Amino acid sequence: MMRLVKKIILLVAVVTIHSCDYLDVPPINIIQDDAIFKSESGIKAYMTTLYADLPIEDFRFSQYGFNVNNAGKAHLAHVSGEAMITLGDELFSIGDGTWWGAWDYGRIRRVNYFIKTLPEYQGNFSKALVDAWLGEAYFIRAYCYFSMVKRYGGVPVLEEPQEYTEDIESLKVPRNTEKYCYDFIAEDLDRAAHLLPETESLLGQGRATKYAAWALKSRAMLYAGSIARYGTLDLDGLVGIDSSLANDYFEKSYQAVKQIEGKFSLYRKNTNKEQNYADLFLAESSTENIFVKYFQRNVNAHGYDTYCVPFQYTSGGYSSYLCPPLEFVERFERKDGTPANFAERGTSQHFADPADLFKDMDARFWGTIIYPNAVFKNEKCDIQGGIIKRDGTEINTVGQNWESSTYTDIDGKVYHVTGKSGIAKYSGNGTGFYVRKYLDESLPKEELKENYCEHHWIDMRYAEVLLNGVEAAVEMGQHLDDALIWINDIRDRAGVKTLNSSDLTIDKVRNERRIELAFENHTYWDLRRWRIADKEMESKRYTGLSPYFDLRDNTYIFKVVDANDQRYTFDVKMYYERIPDSEIAKNQKLIQNPYYN
Repeated sequence: MMRLVKKIILLVAVVTIHSCDYLDVPPINIIQDDAIFKSESGIKAYMTTLYADLPIEDFRFSQYGFNVNNAGKAHLAHVSGEAMITLGDELFSIGDGTWWGAWDYGRIRRVNYFIKTLPEYQGNFSKALVDAWLGEAYFIRAYCYFSMVKRYGGVPVLEEPQEYTEDIESLKVPRNTEKYCYDFIAEDLDRAAHLLPETESLLGQGRATKYAAWALKSRAMLYAGSIARYGTLDLDGLVGIDSSLANDYFEKSYQAVKQIEGKFSLYRKNTNKEQNYADLFLAESSTENIFVKYFQRNVNAHGYDTYCVPFQYTSGGYSSYLCPPLEFVERFERKDGTPANFAERGTSQHFADPADLFKDMDARFWGTIIYPNAVFKNEKCDIQGGIIKRDGTEINTVGQNWESSTYTDIDGKVYHVTGKSGIAKYSGNGTGFYVRKYLDESLPKEELKENYCEHHWIDMRYAEVLLNGVEAAVEMGQHLDDALIWINDIRDRAGVKTLNSSDLTIDKVRNERRIELAFENHTYWDLRRWRIADKEMESKRYTGLSPYFDLRDNTYIFKVVDANDQRYTFDVKMYYERIPDSEIAKNQKLIQNPYYN
């Protein structure tokens, strides 16, 4: 079987290399149809290549593209305000609008070829299998188009593979409107939902199901509704959607959620709500997971733990690449629903233990964030920014690490000025916080290597689907009873005070989404579709919260510090990314997005 998989992958690679790539037109006859479509193993091998190339924004997604090895230093959280990179390290830029180029019609051609060819061989298989395979193909095509449309707006929509011809001009296809693209995505997902099975039992682990199609539709239609409500119609509809259609798309998102409602449930295996939330992302099986990408060492492993673990736990080389700033961590609420107010409380009182500032928080805070003196890997995470001497003056040695930052008190006792995990430059952090979500505490130090981690990525889960429905309902001002039930289910799981109907404002719903889905590569796209990224990140300088040890009474007090020396700005042109100049040079029918000419 593995030999066949490798052979199919090689054939697909050859086709791609030889493509003239106006919209990736291949010499189709290179692929021997019988080798693929006459056997179940051949089709499975072809499907393996389609899934492997699916543009999922997982642990291996970064500024460099999809499925790349060194993804740790270019996480979407770095441009969404969720996290800073290591103090003193470079700021990743999306300046010219081509950071995450996803203009890839090779994917579209390969799935179109499958949709076109499979029916010719359907007599070899059961109807259930043929339907499921076609459903997968429609799901994959919708996923690929959505990946492009959320970046570029309208793109050329091809329903069949283009046939090679010497008439090159006939292969050059113009962009469809953004509305047309979202409508096409919805149609493909409706087809997929109709054809796909309800569970993975027929096709196998990691394959699409009926509910994955509905989940993706709930996401895509929510995006379309936001673009209609908050975006600007331009280029005769190539970008933007008429505002009068916003509620139509929100309703489609809501109805997709209703198809899933009750088929899954929020993960509640551990009665300890804090640990339960952390466990959710590592559990081998979960009532919440709808569509999951799996990783395997020596095949497609990632390095998330290696890049993101706090410095004191690393085996050397990498750490500290996701350091949440104060502005993000203060989005979490206390259990009673009141604001965290970490800065206000932390700078105005002393603590015997810096962890005391973070008591009685929403369980998601503990499950998402490592804070000063939080226990991780059975050891307190030592984060400290400085010392207050007995005369009231301060010492901080930001720029040095724990070993080299010492102070000898008047009694001869030696203190470390910074903590083992910072605050320090390059190998520590500048915010006072680390990410906990998705970190595997059971992974030993010797296994913290690049491309060695293999825990899965949850691409779609029930909590996101419910939040899609909540947002769609609040945007419409309809179905609010459902919205209240759904959001309170999520908050109850987190042990935080539930909401009343009067609390269902769009700002409240958005903040709930940013808390629940943090570091899952949603926030950056949410800020874009809400059209608030340019306002939130207008010359923005993020801050951290650093504990100082006070030698006068052996207590801790916090100080607000600059997270790094960078200012963040989001240019409005980035609401749509730049269509690659190389594509426009090959196809003059393509019109560039606004502000890039």
